[in-house]
Amino acid sequence: MPMSDSLAVTIAQHINELCGGFPDRHVGGPGNHAATEYFSRAVSTMGFDVARSEFDCVDWEHGEVALVAGGERFEALVGPYSLPVDATAPLVVASTVEELETANLAGSIVLLHGHIAAGQLMPKNFIFYNPESHKRIIRIIEDGAPAAVIAATGRNPELVGDLYPFPLFEDADFDIPNAYMKDVDGERLLTHQGEIVTLRFESRRIPARAEHIVATKAGQGVGRVVVFGHIDSKDGTPGALDNATGVATLLALAHLLHDVETGPDVEIVPLNGEDYYAASGQMVWVGENESRMDDIILGMNVDAAGWAKHRTHVTTYGVPDTVAAIVTDAMEAYESLEEGPPWPMSDHGIFIHYGRPALAVTSEGVADLLATVAHTERDLPDLVDPGAVADIARFLRDLIVRMPG
Repeated sequence: MPMSDSLAVTIAQHINELCGGFPDRHVGGPGNHAATEYFSRAVSTMGFDVARSEFDCVDWEHGEVALVAGGERFEALVGPYSLPVDATAPLVVASTVEELETANLAGSIVLLHGHIAAGQLMPKNFIFYNPESHKRIIRIIEDGAPAAVIAATGRNPELVGDLYPFPLFEDADFDIPNAYMKDVDGERLLTHQGEIVTLRFESRRIPARAEHIVATKAGQGVGRVVVFGHIDSKDGTPGALDNATGVATLLALAHLLHDVETGPDVEIVPLNGEDYYAASGQMVWVGENESRMDDIILGMNVDAAGWAKHRTHVTTYGVPDTVAAIVTDAMEAYESLEEGPPWPMSDHGIFIHYGRPALAVTSEGVADLLATVAHTERDLPDLVDPGAVADIARFLRDLIVRMPG
């Protein structure tokens, strides 16, 4: 990073501030509150009007799992947001939806393994992406009323990063106590099908509050450009690439637009909930904007961008030809940027869901990043190239000032 690039130096400072001093920025936790306060203070000095509002959320704490079958103790983890359990009951096993549907679940401890536990299930009330197959599994379990569910899982990097095992359920609206374990340990537990097993752990859902922020700069014309970059991180990870770089980009963009006239209004939104089961900040923004989506001439999202030694990928979705030409022209000034493949797994999906033109910025090799770095303690600031993040901020500035309004 050239030390003469003061914007890159400032970006590095933002990232270090967001990732330092607390273990993570999970919604409702102290790190999340510190991060939203930091963002609000910084962006308010840059000529933007800042609206702040609070929303209800759930924090969570838990103890260790005691899982015993046939006199053997098995390793397992408490499912995020699970209710507590102290159960001794027969072990029922299912690897498919059909097996689950025909099993007698009432009062049992259910072990899900194989195909049915191959990918994380969407929270039951999640609206942006929620396959009927996921809803069906949850309905069967809830109607069957087991004492608890254990999921034997492998890897699912597209949704949960490098977690192994991963929690099949991550949902404070799902009230069946649940735990998860490695698939290889699940194979050993399978041999106890029909036997009486014991599952016990303490856990507690904690009512909490978090903050939703929108920073707005009035333009000279009509319409608006909305820029997202989620401010929360997964519990237990510093979240440098996921997504302190996105937040630092938003702050750098606000700095670059200070005292600059634009055609459309500009709204900068550090969404608070991309890595939270309920996507609460996203839902607050949708509630505020559902009746005025049509005036968004371009929605932009920055997530997992700025990975050192990787180029930056820019992808557009449903963008009209006139805007596409502006995007292409603005990109030509930055060697670190190139057109990337479609990547729907982030908050630009909100714009797509509502039929608005969208642009996403992420790192080359984002699938590898998700599989090896995201949602882990390894997601540290030394993985970030602040100069690449500065290029992203400047590119977004160039794009915005060229947009008709």
